[in-house]
Amino acid sequence: MGLWHSHDDNHFLLKIYRMEEKEFPNFYSYHLEYAKFNNLTSEEDFFRHVWQTVQTRIRHIEIQDPFSRNHAMHRQQLEKLQQFQKYLNSIDEWNARPSHIVIAEKDELIQNQKIEIEKLNTKLAELNEYEVSLKVLIDDGHLPTFIDVIQQLRELQLPSGRKLLKSDHKIPYAKMIAKYFSHGGKDIPIETARNYFVDKKGDVTIKGTSIQPEHRLFKVIPIDPAKK
Repeated sequence: MGLWHSHDDNHFLLKIYRMEEKEFPNFYSYHLEYAKFNNLTSEEDFFRHVWQTVQTRIRHIEIQDPFSRNHAMHRQQLEKLQQFQKYLNSIDEWNARPSHIVIAEKDELIQNQKIEIEKLNTKLAELNEYEVSLKVLIDDGHLPTFIDVIQQLRELQLPSGRKLLKSDHKIPYAKMIAKYFSHGGKDIPIETARNYFVDKKGDVTIKGTSIQPEHRLFKVIPIDPAKK
């Protein structure tokens, strides 16, 4: 069957009415290969022929009497044809459908893209509103000292025994330092900050950058409630 003989279109459409959407690609490919093998048409012309056949039947069903006893059947057929036509639209690599349909689709796509761009621009503006323009300056040569204080804060415990600060990972501290602080008037690379937050074996850093004793200038300790 190649859609070229009398009533072939009816047979083709009847198959579609009984078909699941997932079967559309194989069904279409089967008839396309048949047409190509028998030198009946080109791939583009085959697409045009099938699309027009489906479109003609859709129009025919749409003008049927909604009060006829076949109305329920017509509705089911129309839904299936529209599903198949949607599949055809997705494989139209030649823009072979009527130009007004292709243009309308492209206009809709452009409009949707404009809306999406506006949403992204709005979101970007909101993010930029909270972006850091001026960073807190760490005195030159005392980056390790500052990080030592941060590391102490990480270990502080509340009277309940729970930690004051909780994080399953150490990278948030490195990101915070790189984003909100500068050292000696220069930005702090994220990798530089990250190197201070590495695994330890006891008090010894396994890898990364360790803080030397001469940079440990402060000690953060909790207040004894009895001495308040």
